[in-house]
Amino acid sequence: MNATHRGRGVSARSGRSRSSAKPRGFRSGFDGRTSLTGKAPLIATGGYFVVLALFGGGLAGWTPGYMLVCITIVAAIVALAWRDGFRALDDTPPLAKTALIGIAVLPLLQLMPLPPEWWQALPGQGVRHQVLTLAGLGKSWQPLSVEPVGTAISAVLTIGFAALVAMLMSLSDKDFRNVLLLAFGLVLLGILVGMVQVVTDGQFPNPHGIVMGPTLQGFYANKNHMAVILAVTILLAGFVVVPRFFVSHRRLWVSLGYIAFVVVCIISTNSRAGLALGGVAALIVLHDQTRQIDWRYKIAGLAVLALLAGLILSTAAFELLFGRFEDVDNDLRWRFTIWSWPLVERYWISGSGAGSFVTLFSANEQLAWVKPTFVNHVHNEYVQLVIEFGMAGIAVLLVLLASLVRPLVLWWRSPRTTREHALMTFGFATILLFALHSAVDYPLRRPAGWAFLALALVAVYRGYRSSTGGAAAVERAETT
Repeated sequence: MNATHRGRGVSARSGRSRSSAKPRGFRSGFDGRTSLTGKAPLIATGGYFVVLALFGGGLAGWTPGYMLVCITIVAAIVALAWRDGFRALDDTPPLAKTALIGIAVLPLLQLMPLPPEWWQALPGQGVRHQVLTLAGLGKSWQPLSVEPVGTAISAVLTIGFAALVAMLMSLSDKDFRNVLLLAFGLVLLGILVGMVQVVTDGQFPNPHGIVMGPTLQGFYANKNHMAVILAVTILLAGFVVVPRFFVSHRRLWVSLGYIAFVVVCIISTNSRAGLALGGVAALIVLHDQTRQIDWRYKIAGLAVLALLAGLILSTAAFELLFGRFEDVDNDLRWRFTIWSWPLVERYWISGSGAGSFVTLFSANEQLAWVKPTFVNHVHNEYVQLVIEFGMAGIAVLLVLLASLVRPLVLWWRSPRTTREHALMTFGFATILLFALHSAVDYPLRRPAGWAFLALALVAVYRGYRSSTGGAAAVERAETT
């Protein structure tokens, strides 16, 4: 009887195992597919950001890198439109959606063919009219832009910027933080690449074919762009990365170590603006992390900073960089603004078209200004914005700034210890760095630069959405 009972028991258990094996296996496969589907927005957004950061730092034009960026932008736009049709922008602050639409649409409007009576009446079209008349096209329909090819490239990039903002807004809080960590890791990878460039005198790796000697450029053709991104990572480390991986009593020391490391890297870029912006970023992070620290520890921290500063100031690399500070009055970028002012007076009403500055400046350049190198930008984003976009560009910029007012008020009133406050601080501080750098350079003319601005804007907008209880609050809470 006992043997029979044991046999029936084994048979029963085996039956249960057989009956449950198939459903359990089916459920496991279903969960795997569901998990992969749930990660699809993160994979798409992360992949899009990687392409922008790695291949979008070179010279603008139909280069292999820019062609890959443009193809990726088109794919991102199609995927986003198929998924939610840019509805994620509905949770942005008032005026933000208007500003983003303006950024995306304005270059397209400059490409629209206009009747001859219209475009000939616009300021600055006289020489163009004469040239087209000689070619028998004086009475043809023409776009506002005097450089349609450059404007077309700009149109793709500006739409790509709006698409990136929308994709980042549609992520869960956890996935957005993962993209921030991805951005931080990509910059660290760029630092490793830059170290090899310093050792090889800039010969390898050289992804953009521009040799600038033993300077740390990473994936950027412009060393100043690498420097400002390094400054941004000080903020990213202080407000996102370090709090994520370190307990509170160790965060300050880790931040100090990373700041010292980045300052050395910025010095290796030989960028004056980068060093100044790195100092601003360091002050913001240290102010936030030392608010509740005893004064004795602050004195110890200042002593460590003084020691590190002494070591850095004694290096040959800093002496080279400091020599450039002494020669700042002779920098050509100040002359670029003066030389470009006639273009401002000519095109400030209607603009000349996105990406048209090089063509206009070359046509108006005096012989005394000619140098071995060509002028690719004004090195002042605000002046070039007026030249290429006119009053419409100024209006879009003002709307974008106005969209930050309400989030700024909410940030000021929110508790300093919340995660949302830290993210918004990172966002506002990063926007400040880009705004300052844009007065002396063109960091947002490259996808590898505006990708980080998109992170900053979304950090602010998501903080605003959390504070006001946006439509996706329940979904984010479930997935965080």
